[in-house]
Amino acid sequence: MEKQLSTIAYWLGLICTVLGLIFRTYLLFGINPPYLGATGGIAISSASLFHGAGVFFLLTIASWCQTAKSWRP
Repeated sequence: MEKQLSTIAYWLGLICTVLGLIFRTYLLFGINPPYLGATGGIAISSASLFHGAGVFFLLTIASWCQTAKSWRP
């Protein structure tokens, strides 16, 4: 179970990082990034995506440590 959680968290972290970099590049060139979020609500910013990526990468590390600990004799 921890291995699946680690894999899923890694890929979600990678997706958040890529989307954050794309949005930040749009802002660098003065282009408004695509709107992500509910209509009339608060949009998801590149900073939110980078914070989410950090959480997912930390979850990956934590579940990897749990998996490594469970394999010891």
